[in-house]
Amino acid sequence: MSALDDSPRPETVAPVSRLKTISYLLLAGYAMVLALGSAFGADKPAAVFEGKQTLLRPEGYRQWVFVGSSLGLRYDPESEKSASTNSQQFQNVYINPVAFREFARTGKFPNGTVFILEIASSETKAESGLQGSYQKDFIALEAAVKDTARFDDGWAYFSFDDEKGKRKDKATPFPRSACFDCHHQKAATDHVFTQFYPVLRALPRK
Repeated sequence: MSALDDSPRPETVAPVSRLKTISYLLLAGYAMVLALGSAFGADKPAAVFEGKQTLLRPEGYRQWVFVGSSLGLRYDPESEKSASTNSQQFQNVYINPVAFREFARTGKFPNGTVFILEIASSETKAESGLQGSYQKDFIALEAAVKDTARFDDGWAYFSFDDEKGKRKDKATPFPRSACFDCHHQKAATDHVFTQFYPVLRALPRK
């Protein structure tokens, strides 16, 4: 190319400008993630109430922290009578992530803690060499909520199944004698049966 050649030359972008462009794109992406999280309810409390004590059925709890499962585990003064039916139920327990992180940090369950108890029937399969039982169908859903401003006892317990076993969208607390008294007397940590949840027991304490 001669010294007199004045044809247009390709435009160059300074490295600093490229870095700025990348930074803007990253910030825009982060803002979009936050917006999507808000849209899908990530910023909502785990326990949402209608009025004073009516709890709306929590959504997305299977994406919470799974703390344990048991088969037929319960405190029952008439255990011999109910053992045959209760032994056929799995109990899966979840805790909302915010409460889990706070418990991991302090060893205390904060206000707003929600535990979900999802109950499933058990099944066995007659197959050569196969032993044990597995979870078949979900049959009940219950919740425990800590809210010392809302409940006189600090905790309340709910069932989202009606008398016919149909799932409900909202629930009012059980009577005090139905759940609270047992949790108050038997639970190892603040009305929670942490003695049965190794995921919670194994958390380091600062």
